[in-house]
Amino acid sequence: MGKSDFAALVLSYLEDDDVALAPQDLDHECRTNTWCYDVPPGPTDVPAVVSALQLVHRELSQRLTSPGTFYAWHDKQAGQLRCSLTSAPSDRLPFSAPYRSTINAVEVVTLAATDPTPGLTPYAELVDGAACSPTAEHEILPPFPVWVAPLR
Repeated sequence: MGKSDFAALVLSYLEDDDVALAPQDLDHECRTNTWCYDVPPGPTDVPAVVSALQLVHRELSQRLTSPGTFYAWHDKQAGQLRCSLTSAPSDRLPFSAPYRSTINAVEVVTLAATDPTPGLTPYAELVDGAACSPTAEHEILPPFPVWVAPLR
């Protein structure tokens, strides 16, 4: 897969007729509208992928009349760039972990493109199972960045 193929994968989001807003069923929205993209090995054309995300946002804004949010993030555990569409505003995205909204898609795409071990947790970052007991103190991770693009 070449550099431009990754951007083309992101653009293929627009080809899915099932992608739609469903404010009455946010769980269905999340399942139907979330796409996952493995980052191909080698250098990533970050500007091309950012442009693809922005084009998807513009097209969705023209197609859909209801308010919503198109958003993208780097899923570090899976080693993927992910994007989704929701009826929820950017401050109520369906994440269980803390996140911070950004209007800079480059930040998110760069995180995905520069992940040295996509989908793998380095041995040094593994935690002993005893550390996960209910009485253990847990390190609070900083919020991860999520590119948000409200639909108008």
